Amino acid sequence: MAGITYIKRGQIDIAAWDLCIAHSSRPLVYATSLYLDHLCNQEWDALVLNNYEAVMPLPKKTKWGINIAYQPFFCQQLGLFAKPNSGARYEDFLKAIPRKFWRVILQLNPEQPFPVGIKTRKNLLLDLQKPYENIASAYNADARKNLRKCKDAGVAMDSCNEFTQAIQVYKEAWGSLNPQLQNKHYQAFEEACKALYSEGKALCLKATLHGELLAYAILLRSPKYLHYVCAAPTPAGRKLGVMHAVIDYVAETYANQGLSLDFEGSEITEVAAFYQKFGPLVEYYGVYRRGI
Repeated sequence: MAGITYIKRGQIDIAAWDLCIAHSSRPLVYATSLYLDHLCNQEWDALVLNNYEAVMPLPKKTKWGINIAYQPFFCQQLGLFAKPNSGARYEDFLKAIPRKFWRVILQLNPEQPFPVGIKTRKNLLLDLQKPYENIASAYNADARKNLRKCKDAGVAMDSCNEFTQAIQVYKEAWGSLNPQLQNKHYQAFEEACKALYSEGKALCLKATLHGELLAYAILLRSPKYLHYVCAAPTPAGRKLGVMHAVIDYVAETYANQGLSLDFEGSEITEVAAFYQKFGPLVEYYGVYRRGI
């Protein structure tokens, strides 16, 4: 498509960029300049159609002297973001990724049709656009049993801004399962969360029992979604099945507000089985690879 230009981060018109993201059919917080700047330490460039009618972020890094366009941690989907009637297509944007990037791996949001041959991964979304009673009626028997156990025990849920502590609990619970995550990645995510929190786009939830910490959850907020990005129980919380209570709290708090709870991470069988307890819908996002 004529009019697609490769632009380095320093030359991007940030106001025009964020306006394009906001006016796209899927305005994900992941693609905002604020989140990308913190998560990628400003190491991202972009493809831009004409006067920011459509954009595609290109997070970048160099490994062994090879330029790579990659998908950052704590950022499930990027891809193409287009204003209405822009005519933008994935085929044209993917072809326009500069050849200086010898390796490319990007996860693509599904608002535009994927080119033939693009592999997809499953994601799960819990529809919150209805009364809480309707949402909860779709929970399976095991979820309801664990919720009763948490309620009978007296689990309390509260909002907070304890992002540092939440990430530490996540590292202790799941860090060994994600050895590719380094301290620099956690630090970048923490700074991104704090920046988004000041704009009302990051939430931190804490579960306790008589003052004892049971779990944290960090969610990012897009106009149509709550993204369940980073959540973990303490050992005591795991024994109690407290993450059921965390998800139920989100469902009850944000029901009937035009949102969906984006579970992310649904490719792992055990994780997907846990999310399936709440009656989510299935959606597929794309994975584009080049030179890998």
